[in-house]
Amino acid sequence: MLYKLLPYEHKKWATLIGGFLIHFSLGSYYSFGNLSPYMISYLREYVGIDIRYSKSIWISTLFNLAFAAGTLTSGFMNSKYKINLKLTIFSGCLIMSAGVAFTFFTIKISYFLTLLTYGVMIGLGTGFAYIGPLSIAMKWFPEKKGLANSAILFGYGASAIIFDQVQTFYINPNNYAPDKPYSVKHPDEKYFSKLHLDLLDRVPKVFLLLAASYIVLQFIGICLLANFEEKDGQSAISINNQESDRESLVQPLGDINSLGVNYKSPNEGMSLSEAFKSPVYFMIVTIICTVTVAPGFIVAFYKAFGLSFIDDDKFLATVGSVSSIFNSVGRFFWGYMVDKFSFKMCFLFLSTIIIALVSTIYLNKFFEIKVLYLVWVCAIYSCQCGLPVMVPTTIAKCFGQKNFNAIFGSIHFFSFPNVCLIALLASYAEQIGWFWLFFIGSCISLIGWSIGFIFDVKKSNGDDI
Repeated sequence: MLYKLLPYEHKKWATLIGGFLIHFSLGSYYSFGNLSPYMISYLREYVGIDIRYSKSIWISTLFNLAFAAGTLTSGFMNSKYKINLKLTIFSGCLIMSAGVAFTFFTIKISYFLTLLTYGVMIGLGTGFAYIGPLSIAMKWFPEKKGLANSAILFGYGASAIIFDQVQTFYINPNNYAPDKPYSVKHPDEKYFSKLHLDLLDRVPKVFLLLAASYIVLQFIGICLLANFEEKDGQSAISINNQESDRESLVQPLGDINSLGVNYKSPNEGMSLSEAFKSPVYFMIVTIICTVTVAPGFIVAFYKAFGLSFIDDDKFLATVGSVSSIFNSVGRFFWGYMVDKFSFKMCFLFLSTIIIALVSTIYLNKFFEIKVLYLVWVCAIYSCQCGLPVMVPTTIAKCFGQKNFNAIFGSIHFFSFPNVCLIALLASYAEQIGWFWLFFIGSCISLIGWSIGFIFDVKKSNGDDI
């Protein structure tokens, strides 16, 4: 492996780069909002299915359910059976890339098979591979967990910056606009028709292009990951202390939080059963289940909603790419924030902005200012990216690192009501309308926002985690 050729002090940086590359490929989920209009149009025209944009939510729903199952299974395998982290990462990458490649065949046959390959397989593979790089990196950077997570998750958020453009320029280089209304009653809901045969013919082929790209990124990333070992742990902590002498001089001798956990030691922490008995565990589950609902609708439907008042496919692809820049760069910001300030303060700040923006995004349909819509979506993406950074960091600080994989995986698994709720509401988007969809999502997110006020875990010095 490539990391073996590097001096010890460089292995932690190789791990960050490797984790970044792996998550850059896994982050294809964020390009689904750009790809879904092409997929749905292809299924309507070539497979002959009467399917609408709102039904594409079931692909992301199955992705999220399979992702939750994948994180739980891989976390259990790592914590209970001590399966090598890199083996679960490799297995996940293999399943994920295979799911993308197989969609070349399944989209030509049926929507159900497309759900299995582009929903279940990709979600399961992503779940298997997601935790490993974060877990390894946090052990290499025991004093800067938030920064390590944000550096790797930057790749997850940045993926769509490139792949939105790759998809659009490959499938729709002539910038055709959707030309076929769903019905007389729904003239604004348009799909690509067979008038653009060259466009629709390229839809299945794009999955082979994407799969090949992901395989290359994942192979290099896995080769760069340096497994953390106990003998390395002492050196890692020593090196980090040398890099921050001033901080180390004022560190308290004990790093025990109010839950009785040494949150800085890589070999200490609660078991899954112990974490399950803590109210904090269910607070985090509730936060994930509720706060992610509102921005989840934007991630899935920013393009479908935008097409209802913006007839410019390339501009909406640009919206996806530019917002992904904010989605990725924002992870560094929130990683810094959660290392510097408490989770409670960061979370309340983040969730307040999300709820305010999502509940008012429908106003863009009246403004009809394309740049304003771009700014609005970018602002939402720059905030919603914070939770994926803050949650794993906070889990490690609350429950410790020893069984981080299993606890993180179980929390994602038990947040499945969020996925089902998003799918249920989105399935009735045409009946309830875009306004009520976004407004209801914002009201649900208020539940998690209120939980933030009672979240109370203290560091050894009495400060909030």
